[in-house]
Amino acid sequence: MTSPTTPARPLPDPGALTWDQAAGRACVWCGQPLTTGTVSVGIIRDRLGVHVLDTEVWTGPCCVGTRPR
Repeated sequence: MTSPTTPARPLPDPGALTWDQAAGRACVWCGQPLTTGTVSVGIIRDRLGVHVLDTEVWTGPCCVGTRPR
């Protein structure tokens, strides 16, 4: 895993993430399982009252450096 980078495209709404994407086991953009070469693309900030629901999201070689179409 490498250090966080500036995302090439906007991060999705936290409610739109699958369980694996929210847990860091799948790419935040395409949903493919992550194994090696993962890159943190940021933290999706979210709150529910006093509860902090921030989620760090990751991508892999499948979407590193890609721009939205």
